[in-house]
Parts: sequence; C-alpha cells; structure tokens
Amino acid sequence: MKLLKNKEVQLTFGVLIFLVLLFGTMVIYVFSDFANTINTMQLRQNIAVVGAIAKQYPQIEEEIVSNYTKGFQDNYEYGKKILEKYSYNENLSIDKNSSLQNAYKNAYTKIYIVISIFAIVFLVFITLSFSKIFNKIRRLSVNAEAVIEGKYIIADGDTEEGDIGHLTYQLNTMSERLSETLQALRNEKLFLKKLITDISHQLKTPLASLIMFNDILENDKAMSEQEQRKFLRESKNQLDRMEWLIKNMMKMAKLEARVVEFDKKEALISETIKRSIAGLKLIASEKNISINVSGSNKVTVMHDINWTTEAFSNIIKNSIEHCVYGSEINICWEENNVFVQIVISDNGSGISKEDLPKIFDRFYKGSNSSSPTNIGIGLYITKTIIEGQGGSIYAYSQEGQGVKFIVRLMKLL
Repeated sequence: MKLLKNKEVQLTFGVLIFLVLLFGTMVIYVFSDFANTINTMQLRQNIAVVGAIAKQYPQIEEEIVSNYTKGFQDNYEYGKKILEKYSYNENLSIDKNSSLQNAYKNAYTKIYIVISIFAIVFLVFITLSFSKIFNKIRRLSVNAEAVIEGKYIIADGDTEEGDIGHLTYQLNTMSERLSETLQALRNEKLFLKKLITDISHQLKTPLASLIMFNDILENDKAMSEQEQRKFLRESKNQLDRMEWLIKNMMKMAKLEARVVEFDKKEALISETIKRSIAGLKLIASEKNISINVSGSNKVTVMHDINWTTEAFSNIIKNSIEHCVYGSEINICWEENNVFVQIVISDNGSGISKEDLPKIFDRFYKGSNSSSPTNIGIGLYITKTIIEGQGGSIYAYSQEGQGVKFIVRLMKLL
C-alpha cells in the first residue's frame, strides 16, 4: 500500500498497535484479577460454611467435606429448595450478592481506569500526530503563498519518504522552475533592451551619412552630375551597409533568443567548407590571398550545413580582413572517434595578448581592425552557432604571427 510509505502513517500504525496490545494486556490482567478474587471469595465462603456445619454436627464432617471436594450434585437440589425460601438462587444479581459486591465494584473501577488511560493516551498521540502533519501542510501553504508573491523559498523535507515529502519536492521543483522562467523573462527583457540599443547605435552612423548626402543633393543646385553620382554611390554603400547590419543583427538576435532550430544532418565537412569559401573568393582575389584546403573528402559529421557554412565564412572573412596582400589562409580537418576538428589559420597581423580573450565578445573590435564594415559580431555569431550545435571553438595567436582558429564538432551528440 502506498499509504504505508508515509513515515507519519507508519508511526501512527506502530503506536496504535502498541496501545492496542497494552490495552488488551491490561484488560486481561483486570479480568484475571477479578476471577482470582471471585475464586478466593468462593473458597473462603465454602470454608466458612463447612466450619459452621461441622461445628454443630461433627459427625457429618466427612460428608460435608466430600460435597466440596468430590461433587455436590446429590445435595444441590435439596439445598436449592432451602435457599429459595430466602430468595437466594442462581438468578440473584451481582449487586445483591453481598459477597461479590466489592469485587465487582473493584473490577469495574479498574476497567474504567484502564479505558480512561487508554483514551487519554490515544487522544494525546492522535493530536500530536495530526499536529505534526498539519504543521508540515501549513509550512507548505506558507511557501506556496510566498511563491505567489514572488518569493521563491525552498521548503525543507523534500527528501523525506511519503506523500508529504513528494508534495514538498514537487512544490520546490515548481518554485525553482517559476524562478528560472521569471529570470529568463527578465533576461529576455534586458536582451531586447540591449539589442535595441545596439541596433540604434550601429545604424546611427550610416543614417547620419545618408541624411547628410541627401541634404547636399537637395540644397546644392550647382552640383555637377559627376558629383551627384558620387554621392549616390556613397548613399548606396551606406544603404548596403545598413542592410548587412540589419541582416547580421537579426541572425545574432535569433541565435541569442535560441529560436533557431539547427537542422543537423550527417554531411561531408569538405562540402560545407567549400560552400563557405565560395562566397569569399572574389574578396580574397582582390588582395591576392590564396585559400589552401587539405583533408579527407570522406569525413562526415552531424551539423547544420547552412549555419555551419555561415560560421566558417565569418572566420575566413576575418582572416582575409587581417591579412596583407599576397598572404595565404590554410584550412585543414581531421577526425577521431569523438569529434571532427577543423583548423583555419592565416599569416596575417595576428591578435594582441590583450585582445585575444575578447574576440568572441559581441560588438568587440580589435585594436588593429581597419575595416569600416567590421562591427564585431561575426566571430560572436560563429561561436554561438558552433556551441549551439554542441561544438567548441578556440583561437590561438601572437601579434604579427597570424591566427589559428580550431573548431570541434562532436560526433557523439
């Protein structure tokens, strides 16, 4: 029975069984004492009768004694007729039997005392037991009320066996989950606030440029067609930058809000790397940067092809931006039983010791960053994508000696 798993019920049953056994023992003792008293009184009465008769009629002493020791049936009817004259027969009630009145009263007094003691002990025990149970329930009620008021208090006793212990555990679990949910809502609110601030800050510069270009075009009537085209090109560049900013910040927002569901499939890592390089070949060729690839074409790992392509592209783009004309970028990969490791290295300007721990922070731009389009979210997005798939990313560098990025995608996840 599930009820017997409760410590309070086990204790109650144990004490009740003990009390019942104690009560039974005391009742047996009282009745045994009563029977012994009756037996003693009867013997004394018989002895007195024998003494009285034998004193008057000594010649029939043996006959009288044999009536008590060997049987009395022969004289029973005769004696019955004699005593009927004095209303002394088998129907005489105990309270009218003078010889038994005291024994009867003593027996009933003892029984009343035993019952009273048992009732008092039983009531005290029941009161204490229920008081303990309801005290626990009241504490849980106070904790539940505290949860309603936003105070997430952990109640004691969630490791106890029984229904109350289980209820306490469930209440604590609910309290913890509500606390976590509320904290998540607070974090989301702070995140949205910070995101709006970041977007406003990042769009401020291109918007200011667009407003300035528009004012010049509107107010300078003597501007030549060539100059007008120049301002229009600059306006287009600023619009392109704004579009790029918005797209990347929306990606970042989706990743941070964890609304992105990675579509992980078993796929060739070589194909994902080729896709990430494809969109950057033109930029690399402008700086005469060669991208070298090496690794087995048979290595596969579970990953989201599109998002992982985005992650690799951001790393390679970062390397291109920090490499001088004629540099090279090397990409290689290998596998073991646990993960696939991709290494992307360059021989560019490298990262200073002070900047290295911060390169994956959101909106962090290194001290040697020279690109006007760099707002410091590319590597942050990369780290979020890789870790969102259960992987990891590390960066190693010394200033002036290039950078090595190591990405590990787990096989066991």
